[in-house]
Amino acid sequence: MSLHSIRLEGVTTHNLKSVDVSLPKGRLVVAAGVSGSGKSSLIIDTLFEHSKTLYLGALSSKSLDMGDGDYQFDRIAGTQPPVALRQRDGGYSNPRSTVGTLTGLDGLYRLLFGAGSRPVCPVCLGPTGADLFCDTCGCFAEPHSAKHFSPNRKEGKCLGCDGVGEIVGFALDKIIPDRSKTLTEIWDGADPGTFAVPNVRKAFEAMAADIGLDLDLPFEKLSPEQTERVLHGSDTIYTLKIRKVTNDFRFEGILDFLERAYKNASSAARRNAFTNYLGREVCSACGGGRLRPESLRATVAGHTFHDFQSDELSRSIARLRQALASGDMPPQVRELAAAIVKQSANIDEVGLGHLQLRRPVTTLSGGELQRLLLAQHLASDLTGVMYVLDEPTAGLHEADTGKILTSLRRLRDLGNTVIVIEHDESVIRAADWIVELGPGAGSRGGEIVFEGRFADLLRAGDSPTAAAMLSEAPSRTAVDLTGARWLEIGGITRNNVVDQTARFPLGGLTCVSGVSGAGKSSLVAGIHDAVSRVIARRSAGTAAGGAGVEGANALDDVIYVEQRPIGRSSRSTLVTYIGISDHIRDAFAGSADALERGLGRGEFSPNVAGGRCEACKGLGLAEIEMTLFKSEFVVCPECDGRRFQDHVLEVRLNGRNIYDVLSMTVEDALGWFDAAGYPKVVQALGVLDEFGLGYLQLGCSTTTLSGGEAQRLNLAGELLKQRRSRTLFIFDEPTRGLHAADIRHLLALFERLLSTGNTIVVIEHNVKVIAIADWVIDLGPGAGHDGGRVVHSGTPAALAANPDSVTGQFVRRLRDEPDSTAPGTEPAAGPPIGVAPDLGVLGELLPLAVTVVAGTARNAEQNDPTPYGLVIGSLTVVSDELALIGFLVRSRSTSWLAIADTGRFCVNILGEDQKDVADALSQGRPDCRFEALAWTPSANGCPRLAGAVGTLDCSLKSTYQIGDHQFVLATVVTVDMDAGADRRPLLRDGRGDSALGAYGWRRFSLEAGVR
Repeated sequence: MSLHSIRLEGVTTHNLKSVDVSLPKGRLVVAAGVSGSGKSSLIIDTLFEHSKTLYLGALSSKSLDMGDGDYQFDRIAGTQPPVALRQRDGGYSNPRSTVGTLTGLDGLYRLLFGAGSRPVCPVCLGPTGADLFCDTCGCFAEPHSAKHFSPNRKEGKCLGCDGVGEIVGFALDKIIPDRSKTLTEIWDGADPGTFAVPNVRKAFEAMAADIGLDLDLPFEKLSPEQTERVLHGSDTIYTLKIRKVTNDFRFEGILDFLERAYKNASSAARRNAFTNYLGREVCSACGGGRLRPESLRATVAGHTFHDFQSDELSRSIARLRQALASGDMPPQVRELAAAIVKQSANIDEVGLGHLQLRRPVTTLSGGELQRLLLAQHLASDLTGVMYVLDEPTAGLHEADTGKILTSLRRLRDLGNTVIVIEHDESVIRAADWIVELGPGAGSRGGEIVFEGRFADLLRAGDSPTAAAMLSEAPSRTAVDLTGARWLEIGGITRNNVVDQTARFPLGGLTCVSGVSGAGKSSLVAGIHDAVSRVIARRSAGTAAGGAGVEGANALDDVIYVEQRPIGRSSRSTLVTYIGISDHIRDAFAGSADALERGLGRGEFSPNVAGGRCEACKGLGLAEIEMTLFKSEFVVCPECDGRRFQDHVLEVRLNGRNIYDVLSMTVEDALGWFDAAGYPKVVQALGVLDEFGLGYLQLGCSTTTLSGGEAQRLNLAGELLKQRRSRTLFIFDEPTRGLHAADIRHLLALFERLLSTGNTIVVIEHNVKVIAIADWVIDLGPGAGHDGGRVVHSGTPAALAANPDSVTGQFVRRLRDEPDSTAPGTEPAAGPPIGVAPDLGVLGELLPLAVTVVAGTARNAEQNDPTPYGLVIGSLTVVSDELALIGFLVRSRSTSWLAIADTGRFCVNILGEDQKDVADALSQGRPDCRFEALAWTPSANGCPRLAGAVGTLDCSLKSTYQIGDHQFVLATVVTVDMDAGADRRPLLRDGRGDSALGAYGWRRFSLEAGVR
């Protein structure tokens, strides 16, 4: 076995078929394949879980087996200490956990303010002098420490809300949401166990009769005095007979009763009865800042602790950097402020700069949480670790994918192995090594169909991933919007979306797009709430319209299919989840064999005693408890894995017993039940088959499904509940977790829904889906504070031409791509697939242009990536077709040797206003030249200079020795250059056309060679 690889042999976990595979260490490895092909079974359930067991077990002799994976294999060798960054993992459900507490930035800010802020006067909250004495009040302030900025310590927390920032109490809007209802209707509709209890209602009715209050009077028609009596009662005592018992009662009012009853509740169940009426209000004492007034007034560099808590990370970074540059940061905390900037910048680099430190972790999406954990590990500088990530680009806009790739490369360049389960084409292209499982899903997958590099993947004839990449983009016939009816919702305000209008066609497919954090979910939630209110009012017989809503009369229902996990009970199966298990049991219970034996439907359930195998309780597996090790599961020896007792298995329905039917795939069962005449079962199985889940067994456990399979099953379950027209379906990123080959099933479902008169709105990042929608609502232009506005509402074609839309740039790029499947087309080395980057934009400018060749080399001593760069006088386009460029460097250049060792670099073409950049790169130590320059990582992970006229991401192809120089031949992966800009490249001083013969070839062919 090679010391440079991780070797897995004979892996049979779940659907894997004795898989043998090697994964290179210290590389970025991508596990690809269709949904359900076995990626998670191999990488997470087997490799990670076994590696975790090994390393946790090595910590203590008492920890012999700490893994929780049900994996099976013959041999695993060469593994490393594992770290799994999953989209949603346990341990992050604490409602008090925030972005600040999870990342540790809260603690750093507390230290910053504890040491760097000056206390204010505790009486007048005014400034104090160097001795902490207030000249106005004549009193001293307490010296600050980190405790004074913690909402969990008595020194710092607000006493009004106990450091929570909110006051929880009963909200009238929740108790009486519809004030047009009468007092009788309010009592009739009250939640059980609240103010609707008989003694409270009788007391209220007695008071109403006493003061002449009409119970049929709507609440909104009550006078101020009557409203006071209803909410806070009166002091009058009434003698009432309730259930044969006579007692004295006083009506204390709805609010007063709820507050007393909630405070005195003796059990959690009793308190839960009141939760629907509870609301939260911002604490008036601290304004939501959670700290006492003295702590909230303290500042560092002119900003309070609450400023940094409530503002977006990207803005906080800018504040701290400005304070460090201007000298406003107190000297004793400058190093601490720089550490905060570094850690915050890691979070910004993974596309989460729009987050606030105070945001609860429970509100983050799975993808956001995973990227937040990724940012933490970027700051840890661990080396020799095996990182496992599950679809880190899930829920991420195309514009932010490059940031994730840069982060993954940084982890790799620190000397770690990075293994990513991914469907995103950009990530697959960037991989050092690709392992594809398949060729199909479930029983049709579980095999290695490809191992190797990306260029070889595109030539692999049996690769579904390559076939999907090289195939045409999905297409559909757009809905004719001529004369279409429209739904318009105005005044949508939620989170960063403020007073926006959403307008889209009824009966069409609308995509809501925008960068991550732009406000897509907030806008769609506003649409859902507005339409739901209109439909509810219509059902109640009140006015059908709604404020700011037009066109909703054409809808009878609205269904929001959100991203959420499906049931994870060990007894949850495919048929129980979609609700056809009862139909199957009824079919067997109604058979002649069952009637003859007197068996009912209960005997055909593996979850009910009577017909199931009692040895394994209907699971088909028997648990073997081991004293020191984790329990093992084997096929039940009593029922041989068939889950039922013999007398139940003897019952036949059209020649098959219950175990035979539950072992059938959806495809096989569809034909069998159709022939047997069970339309409800056929209807449900037909939806599963349309979703591409025909390979799953009816009795398979939902705990064994992959993320993509679980998502499609969730969608199918929702759709089976409603099979009618005039419904608005809202989907939350339905392509998340789906392989490109599986998206066709989703689009087919959309077409079926639209054909029956429904309307579809999807939150979506997939550019190929956005490009074929009927209408697009694009949010932006940025994230967080910079987003929340509708920058485009129109067709995809108009979106592609919209200069204000980030999404439009990617739709335009997709539309401009030629057909990559044309005969004779050879896949290129860089995006887009099948098309070499257009080097014609470089024109005749390059031979005399000053360029910077920048790369990143790892410092062996510090295990840290170090940027290197050198200035060259010119470069040339060697081949348009093959996207090759060439340039000269000195053979002994230490900078070039460091860059060449990585094999990738970014060519920056300087502008005529950047002579100072060229001078800076020509002076000083090679590994220090970038310290004085503004640069960001390019898509290739190399330094990209701010303000460059153009940039070319390249990979090294070969070098040729010419005297004391080397001629470098490089493949261009991406080009970012505006040939029509007014700015011109920086030209070499004192060089004319005569210099072209020495260094600056304009063009030459590969066949002519290097002269």
